[in-house]
Amino acid sequence: MESSQIVTFVIDKNLDIASHFIALNSYKRNKEREFQQNKDNNLENLSKLVSQEEVQVEIEKSIDQYYKKEEKLLSLARDVNEEWAKIEEGFVRRLEAIHKFPFPLASVKGVLSSASRWGYKVDEGWFATSMFRNKFLCIDTATHELMHFMFHKYYDQVCEDRGLSKNQMWDIKESFTVLLDIEFNDFRFQSEYGYQPHMKLREVIKKSWEKNRDFGKTLEEAIDCVKSDSCL
Repeated sequence: MESSQIVTFVIDKNLDIASHFIALNSYKRNKEREFQQNKDNNLENLSKLVSQEEVQVEIEKSIDQYYKKEEKLLSLARDVNEEWAKIEEGFVRRLEAIHKFPFPLASVKGVLSSASRWGYKVDEGWFATSMFRNKFLCIDTATHELMHFMFHKYYDQVCEDRGLSKNQMWDIKESFTVLLDIEFNDFRFQSEYGYQPHMKLREVIKKSWEKNRDFGKTLEEAIDCVKSDSCL
């Protein structure tokens, strides 16, 4: 791993647990808004527990088995770091060019997580990816989450100023990852499929980007589409 590398993939049990909580909260929020998502039996069971303490106990019980094999986990982290080092500079340079802004953080942790879904905390400088996937798919997740970091830093306020709800902002943020297929395919292992309910919005973003190649203009078109209820 290069000393100047922004992203370092790590093993961190506490952040893994935090990622489980983010996954659970996201799952519950999508259920409440009747957003189409795959059923997750583990998250369904956790969502029935009353207290956060109960949830944490169950999460820790389910993941302890992995942290008893620390050397194997550290080996996984080394493999992902070595592969990421090959592409980070080029990926970040292109990310900055597309957004026309610098990447906002000097260092970010990529947490290898045992959760079935992966969260992030921009203000704490970390995102999660799966410890059960191959190194190339871990990197695919990294490209997805780092794009979210850019969105939160530079475009959250734009969305708030336009009166979008948190759910609408989430829809737009997630849909903008369609640009990974268009502009970053050479860094990635597989396509960025997105969520089924976002297909119309992703198509609006794709067409606007290919026409204007301007993130701000494309965002305005996405916002207009969401506010008119014609995209979701």
